[in-house]
Amino acid sequence: MLGTKSRNNAALLWSVFSIVIALGSIAYCFPHITDLASNGIARTTRTVTYFIQIIKGGTV
Repeated sequence: MLGTKSRNNAALLWSVFSIVIALGSIAYCFPHITDLASNGIARTTRTVTYFIQIIKGGTV
């Protein structure tokens, strides 16, 4: 018969506690993260448009 390890309740408690803190941090920062992502997409679009105008020889 295979031996089984005894469960360590303290380790399980700390693991659950760490997961809860991580999820809380993500939930707290999520609006800021989405705002940064949307600003980044807008800036990238403007930059690409700018370089396309330069490549085509248009005025900037």
